[in-house]
Amino acid sequence: MSISVRGTLVVQRKRGRKGEFNIGDLSTEIGEFEVKDALIEEFEPGKYTGEFVVNWIEPDSFSWRGKVFVKNRANLDAIYIDEADETEGAATPVVPPEPDPADAAAATDGTEPHIAGEDPSGMQSVPALPTPTAGVRNDGSDDLALLGPELFELLATRQPMKLDPTIDRVQFRRQRDRLKALDYVFNVKSQTWSCDSQN
Repeated sequence: MSISVRGTLVVQRKRGRKGEFNIGDLSTEIGEFEVKDALIEEFEPGKYTGEFVVNWIEPDSFSWRGKVFVKNRANLDAIYIDEADETEGAATPVVPPEPDPADAAAATDGTEPHIAGEDPSGMQSVPALPTPTAGVRNDGSDDLALLGPELFELLATRQPMKLDPTIDRVQFRRQRDRLKALDYVFNVKSQTWSCDSQN
């Protein structure tokens, strides 16, 4: 059973071996929680106030340098932002560093998840997404493979679009980064991407 609560979400961006990812600290009248949902991957670092639909709350733990850290984690179904302050994006890094949520599957396989902030030397990184030099004025095969036919059609005509945060998390981040590279801007209130000229 989901509940809706008012609160303030502070988003920080970190870098792991699978690219940049966001971690949020949510303060509400019922408590303070960590947020790792894909819903916040599109947000810029900053402070956001609004309504948060919480699906479940449970302890979340990870180990770092021989110690175990436990936090209360809230899983969100939806976010409705009233106010956004993206000037707070230069917040100091949190210690200990957070594991990349995209590494959760690796942890279930028995492999060690990478902790953002640790020295990644010797670790294999995710190949960079191809970036056409002329926007969508190429054959479009890279963008079509990344976005799929429906979003690609919107991209080809420079129309607004919404990304699906339920897809593979790494692909979702690549879609986000690709839209930024093509001068799309994310509107946090409507949670829609549109061309800079349309904002």
